[in-house]
Amino acid sequence: MRRVVALTLAMLFFSSSAAIVNGQSEDKIILIEENIDYDGPFWYSVSCLKVSCPGLTIEINDISTNYSSENAHLLEWAGLLSSGASLTISSNSGISIEDISIQMIKVDEFSIVENEDLIDSIPSQGDQENYYTIITSDVCSLGNCDLEIKNYERQTEFIGILDNYSDKDSIKIGGEYGDVIEVSQLYGDQHLRVEVWHRNEQGKVLIDNDLLESGSSFLEYPEDYELWLRINSDSNKESYPYKFTIYRNNQSIEAPTGGELSVPWNHGEALTYHDSWYYESYIAKSDKNGDSILFKLGADTEVSLLCTSSNNNMIFEIFLIKHDTSIENISLENGLCPDMIVSDENTDAVEMRIKTEETGRWNISFNPIRKLDAGELSDAPESRWLIQPDERWTEIQLDSEITGSLHSSDNIDIYLIKIIDQNGSRVYLNQLIKSEVNYTIQEIDQVTGLLVNTSNGETIVLPYGNHSFRIERRADQGIEIDYTFRLEYLGEYQEPEIEDYQDLSWMFDNFYKLIGVLFLTPLMIVIFWNRKAIINREKMTTDIQLHEMKRLIRIRERLSQQLNKNESKDEKIIDSALKQLGESPWNSINEVWGKPILTHMTEQIDICAWKIAENEKNLLLGIKAGNCDWEMAAMKIHFPEGAKLTITDVSPKHIFQDDEIFLDTMKKNSQIFIRISISGENANLGLQFSGLVNGEPLAAAPNKIIHW
Repeated sequence: MRRVVALTLAMLFFSSSAAIVNGQSEDKIILIEENIDYDGPFWYSVSCLKVSCPGLTIEINDISTNYSSENAHLLEWAGLLSSGASLTISSNSGISIEDISIQMIKVDEFSIVENEDLIDSIPSQGDQENYYTIITSDVCSLGNCDLEIKNYERQTEFIGILDNYSDKDSIKIGGEYGDVIEVSQLYGDQHLRVEVWHRNEQGKVLIDNDLLESGSSFLEYPEDYELWLRINSDSNKESYPYKFTIYRNNQSIEAPTGGELSVPWNHGEALTYHDSWYYESYIAKSDKNGDSILFKLGADTEVSLLCTSSNNNMIFEIFLIKHDTSIENISLENGLCPDMIVSDENTDAVEMRIKTEETGRWNISFNPIRKLDAGELSDAPESRWLIQPDERWTEIQLDSEITGSLHSSDNIDIYLIKIIDQNGSRVYLNQLIKSEVNYTIQEIDQVTGLLVNTSNGETIVLPYGNHSFRIERRADQGIEIDYTFRLEYLGEYQEPEIEDYQDLSWMFDNFYKLIGVLFLTPLMIVIFWNRKAIINREKMTTDIQLHEMKRLIRIRERLSQQLNKNESKDEKIIDSALKQLGESPWNSINEVWGKPILTHMTEQIDICAWKIAENEKNLLLGIKAGNCDWEMAAMKIHFPEGAKLTITDVSPKHIFQDDEIFLDTMKKNSQIFIRISISGENANLGLQFSGLVNGEPLAAAPNKIIHW
């Protein structure tokens, strides 16, 4: 046979079948009626699904054939039919179409049919004739097809016929070394056998004499040989049709970029769920390296995993690929797949490696457990990039609806906003679904990477470059929160044009003069009434300053006198003096007490230190708070060099332990003075003031050391 033809499609028998109550006789009902509208091979088998189907009958009416047979268990007919033939299945009452099973070989428009008798035997090595060959190849990649590709384009259905019990058909299968050929869906008489042969110029070898005992058979295309199938039967029936399906996995186009799948993956970017959640391919026994697929799996993500294979000898190995290209092996010892894969914050992809000792097919499918953030199989990062964003930060497309979720242990999601307008873009937040989250549009300095401006959703101008969008949990921990939003694009920012204006202020000169006189008149009256006080003001200020200085000097003398006493110090006098210092002007204290041995002034705190009463080693500390309250304030004395000193006393009384004094709360703009008695010699001491400002920890540490 040199060629094959595709015959006209016949409607499936179920479309023309009917369970009809009216029978051919009073005792029988018609279960199936079908008209055959093509010329060619036909095989039909009816088996009873019950213990017995009384009166089960098959009738074939053709131009040259009128066949009828009755059997309560199994009916079968095989042969050639002409267009216009009819088939009828009937039975006694009490039997329905659900009680029988149908198998048949029927030509449709996609079938390849034996048009001429095929050779009986595998040709000898010297025969170089151009024999009939079935050539097919899967046009899909890793089991994933374009929508317009039909199943019949991936495989070939062949229908042949054995003319008599001595007829045999030998068919060459096209392919290349390493290809996997799957033979399946064999229909025909129970006596039908399929042999597998290898043939080359040196000879031919019988590989298997009874293929397809059940299910599918997987054959590796041999090296330096041709692959042949030989169909025969030991049945004594004549004109016996058969059918089988041939699928070829072409190893030369197995990978997405061409060529055979390799281990490790070297076929470009990782596959994504946008390509497919499902992948399949075939491995030949001779492929010792095996296959691998690289699937994009981002950080902090959970996916379910299902791995199946055509045999029990396949081994699945699983590796997490990190952003720094390191690899973590999470394979199970038994070579099976786990039910779930959990990635960490550094995961970039998962690589599946498959090995086998027997030719067969593997299937791998992924399924997300958590909802996707912005359509990516990855949890959005909780922090912003340091220098430049990479693929871990998903870019938000302006004017596009974005959905995501904060799972039970997730508090923050950070997305990338990329602005391409040279003058910047005007954007604002459209919260499509109200959620228990806070949204923040963040403008990032493109040079320093620092945050320079934010918006809670109102219109903001973002300059050219990369910026961030922050989503933060507002609800309690443990609750999963879904969010949906859209960043609306209002166009490129346009600087307002400054027009030339005409100065018309001269028209209001007289008005301004009149209003000026009216406003200044009350001031002149007040100045006239208080002229004496204004003239004598300088003398009054001088008197006040002199009185304040004398007061501070008396406080200093009183404090020094008490501290120089070896015994019987009056703590009340010391505390009163320190309290009066706290109520005195800060600048006046510095003028009277002299230059401090240590000064530290910041926006939040001022610290000054004086040595007093040398014989007792006393240190006077003045502390002035800025425009914020200091809560849980404390002063710590540390000793970077020399011996460690000891705090022996503090006035006014404060709790102190070792080298730390606890001051409790300092109100804004308040000041306190404390006296610290220190024992020890030959040491350098430093100060560190700490506390909470607006709920945030803050510390002030003068960089100057006091030599003690």
